[in-house]
Amino acid sequence: MIIQEEENKSEAVSDELTIDRRTNLSYDEFQNEYLFPRKPVIITDATSKWKASEWTPQWFKERYAEKMVKTDQGLMRMGDFIDEITRDSDQPGPFLREQPIKDIFPDLMDHVSPMPAYVRPNWLGANYYVGSISKRLNRESHLEVNFCGRRIFPYLHVDDLGVHAFITQHYGDKNLIVYPPDQEPFLYRNENTRFSKIYDVDKPDLDNYPLFKNAKAIRVVLKAGETAFMPSGWWHTTKVPGTSLSTVISVSNSSNWKDLIQFYKKNSSNTKKALLIGAYLRGMGFLQSITSNK
Repeated sequence: MIIQEEENKSEAVSDELTIDRRTNLSYDEFQNEYLFPRKPVIITDATSKWKASEWTPQWFKERYAEKMVKTDQGLMRMGDFIDEITRDSDQPGPFLREQPIKDIFPDLMDHVSPMPAYVRPNWLGANYYVGSISKRLNRESHLEVNFCGRRIFPYLHVDDLGVHAFITQHYGDKNLIVYPPDQEPFLYRNENTRFSKIYDVDKPDLDNYPLFKNAKAIRVVLKAGETAFMPSGWWHTTKVPGTSLSTVISVSNSSNWKDLIQFYKKNSSNTKKALLIGAYLRGMGFLQSITSNK
């Protein structure tokens, strides 16, 4: 059933824009009400069977204190990294960003299983026979971890390759700021990119980007244990009020395969090659649809 929460209603900029919170959502309901209609939803129990529910900064510090991890500020001891992101400071600390769990914490793979039915089928992990294509698509199929302290992710964006994103919050809160695809005329897309020119949605430069005042956002808090489904083409950014640990998995299947092809073609510098890749991916998508029956 849909859980109605007054605090979430009050966070929306427009009364017409909301994100449902659902519990016990069947796959058929997800597919019919959210996946194919391209509508975001927060699923409160998608990963309820995961051991990742026990993850905390202190848990990681005790388990991996001497492990070297790659952050946006360089290599760090995990213990030092945890100290930095949990200290009381207005300055953003280091960020362990978008790293596949299988690579950085392979011993935790059993903590993130079984995969929720909602992320299947995922065509990104298939064998596409052409090495460059397989490498590009397979890279997006891995469950990635994001670990940081208080910070703002200022740039609005849509996800690469037209994928759907499933964002699961494991520790702390994350403030999601989301704009439907029909708001794009107000969002000033940076030409030939997937990013907006708006640096901070709460402090926009309306002198240079006056139409942004017409943009209508959805604001909602993603809490530990919840999973947000972010459909292809939806603009979003986040703000993290404190220490945050989340995982993300990107998904592509029959519901958004055309978006992936368009992204692939748009970012190719060779028109002829782009057409060939587009035709090839359409054919591979057809084969995947037969194999997966989705």
